[in-house]
Amino acid sequence: MAAITEPTVDNTATQTAAAKKKTKKVVADNSKYQGVEKVMPIALKSSHAKGRHAVAARDLVAGTLVAVEKAAAGIVRNQSFINLCHRCFGPVATKTQSRTKLDAAGKEVAGQKETVTVPSHSCGTCKMAAYCSEACAKQHEPEHTVQCAALAKCNPIATAHSVQLETLRAVLALIGRRAVQGGKPELVGQGVGGEPEFAGQAVEAKATPYGCVLDLNSNRHYLKRSAIKQQQAALKEVLELVPEAARVSLSEAVELACIFTTNQHQIAVGGSQMLGLYPFSALYFAHSCNPNCVYVGEVGGAMYVRTIADVSADTELTVTYADLFQPREQRRRDLLLSRHFWCKCRRCSQALSQSVDRLMDGIQCTACHRGVMIFEETKEVQDINELMTDISALDQEIQGKFAECESCSAQIEVTHLVDVLKAAITDYSSAHMLMQQGQLERARVQLERFVGNYEERRVLSPYNAYLINAYIALIRVCTQLNDVDRAIRYNTIVVERMLGPETESMPPVPAHYPQLAEYQMSLGDMCLKQAKKKAGNRTPAGRSVSRRYLREAKASLEAAY
Repeated sequence: MAAITEPTVDNTATQTAAAKKKTKKVVADNSKYQGVEKVMPIALKSSHAKGRHAVAARDLVAGTLVAVEKAAAGIVRNQSFINLCHRCFGPVATKTQSRTKLDAAGKEVAGQKETVTVPSHSCGTCKMAAYCSEACAKQHEPEHTVQCAALAKCNPIATAHSVQLETLRAVLALIGRRAVQGGKPELVGQGVGGEPEFAGQAVEAKATPYGCVLDLNSNRHYLKRSAIKQQQAALKEVLELVPEAARVSLSEAVELACIFTTNQHQIAVGGSQMLGLYPFSALYFAHSCNPNCVYVGEVGGAMYVRTIADVSADTELTVTYADLFQPREQRRRDLLLSRHFWCKCRRCSQALSQSVDRLMDGIQCTACHRGVMIFEETKEVQDINELMTDISALDQEIQGKFAECESCSAQIEVTHLVDVLKAAITDYSSAHMLMQQGQLERARVQLERFVGNYEERRVLSPYNAYLINAYIALIRVCTQLNDVDRAIRYNTIVVERMLGPETESMPPVPAHYPQLAEYQMSLGDMCLKQAKKKAGNRTPAGRSVSRRYLREAKASLEAAY
């Protein structure tokens, strides 16, 4: 028998392999952001399944503030350009002045004058930055100097290359912030090593350092090659106008554009709009179609994140990036195109037949007129790379498929349901167009006809998103026509539908959702006005109507607050 020899063992390699096996892979290092745990009732976590996320450090009641963040960089939206300061995002004073009239191409028309509204304080060189005061303009000078020449040419560059003007402006805002920080976040008075400093309120908050922006995913690989080429061509021209000392590489500029597009938050500030990058919030507050938190704009463009429901300790804190009163399919597509992920939250993962989502684009059964037709519309998407290149694959899923009534099991081809929805969309769009054109009485008639054709005749579910949108449009139209009683009736319907049927375990929108609260406050205000108006009628019937409106106002305002 041959002698048995021990195999040669590389102890070093064995120990290294064993160490790797024992070492738990770390998904993300939270140490840079853990300062927030000292000022807010949250804990930062990281896992393979969820990545970075925040959880409640203790039981939280609805309305608890869980984060305050000032944007690492932000821009005033194009439509709010002269309304907000481009440094502090406070209100801007305006004035009127006369100038030579411009034609549609922006060229001066000889001999003709026009009066325009302009900011009281602005950059006279690029005319692309407005300020609330000379002091703010002076403080913004180091950043604006980097951007000024490029901002002056941004509009024609964006048009020539078919890219969004706001994207180019956002990249310049980030380059300006980077230049002020010398490319090193710690040089702007932030924490050691560029760590953000967290505060408990907006007035104490400091802007999140530029270095944190680079922690965000760009999702660049999801964009079409043609879109990337357009961005590259536009940004190449923009960078040539940036001072050489502050210039970044073309590749980094494209990366910044993709980061901003994917991670931006739109914030309302005093009725105007801004777009900002809030790295901490984007990293740690994940999306859900049934969120327990909401983000809102505050003074100076700061973003507050608050709970909108009671949250138990160790529960993940989530916000939403979607319009919650939209069909599941629409929400998922919108998120895929804007945020580059396929939503698999609890609400979207629940079987459609068991979810309130079946009502959002629900079509009534023509056989029993009780249930809605159910079709588990799309298979779960595992590889969104493939879907991003051909989103029509979702439409192909319905070919040859049948939907079934939830009550009587009657069946109908899904393509027929799609045709019904398309007809509803066309009818709604034509009515909505009349409203936009200012033809209010015609719009009211068309919208009420839409409701009659699709709800009263039991074509669409009462909770169908297009019916709700029709009622919302009717509120606006009737308010402008000073038909307050009608507006109150339609506003009441919107609030009831947003809360959903009592039989549903998960409502379309959470009870304290801001959009719902807006309609509740609007309803309360209208009821108060009508109560005051009817109070002039001294008859018993008049007093009774006035008291009814007061009760409705009280109930609506209490629900909102």
